[in-house]
Amino acid sequence: MHDHHGHDDPKSFVKGAFLGALVGAVLGVLFAPESGEKTRKKIKDKSEEMLEKGREAAEQMADKVEKVKGQVEPYKEKAEEFINDAGERAKEEADNIKKRYFKKSK
Repeated sequence: MHDHHGHDDPKSFVKGAFLGALVGAVLGVLFAPESGEKTRKKIKDKSEEMLEKGREAAEQMADKVEKVKGQVEPYKEKAEEFINDAGERAKEEADNIKKRYFKKSK
């Protein structure tokens, strides 16, 4: 059965992983036995590091999306052509049927 609570969404996974790593890093730094100044610096440095990792992950995701779009695009164009051609053929056939079976009588 498919779960519709975002568990299959890659964005949800990335957000959850990022949030979990950030919380873990902050908790680790907060419970380390150091001075307040060192702790604040570690939190700042770790936050900047995690933010950079998040940006990199977002860029990688965007690159993958663009790659997939590039792979799908030719099929999209072919499908549109097929649908348009099929529509034109159906219209032509309908016109032929009208002419053949519903000739105007004078």
